[in-house]
Amino acid sequence: MWKTSKKITLIITLPLVIVGIVFLYLGFTASHNAQTIDGYSLQMFYYIMGGFFIIIPLIISSLILLFYKRVNDRENFLIQNGIQGEAEILNREQTGIYINNIPQVKFLLKITTPFDEIYQIEYKDAVSMLDLNSINVGAKLPVYVDPNNEKNILLIYS
Repeated sequence: MWKTSKKITLIITLPLVIVGIVFLYLGFTASHNAQTIDGYSLQMFYYIMGGFFIIIPLIISSLILLFYKRVNDRENFLIQNGIQGEAEILNREQTGIYINNIPQVKFLLKITTPFDEIYQIEYKDAVSMLDLNSINVGAKLPVYVDPNNEKNILLIYS
């Protein structure tokens, strides 16, 4: 399961929102005649900056939390509703791509389900360096297969 700390999201977002509130306060207290060096209204500048410092961090935090929620919902769906089977690793190779310093690995898997369905699939996933040694060619790992789409799988490494 992918986990994101709501505390960390709050710690990152809250200071930016506070800065935005300070900008809005400065906009309310600024003189109507005050101007920036460029000749624009200082009051309007503070309002715009306040809006950016409030809206943009909230949007970005919401999108990050939404991304993690979708990933976790997919995994929960496959664990609860998926067909549990077995995946035999026929081939594995690194793609050369690293996601947060975790290597992406391309697997060639032979999937076997309880309904005697056997098929091969190519599957890419970011695999922790700690798990790489336990997933050699020939290893058999548990897998959850989406009943509606056999290419949508969740491979369990440990």
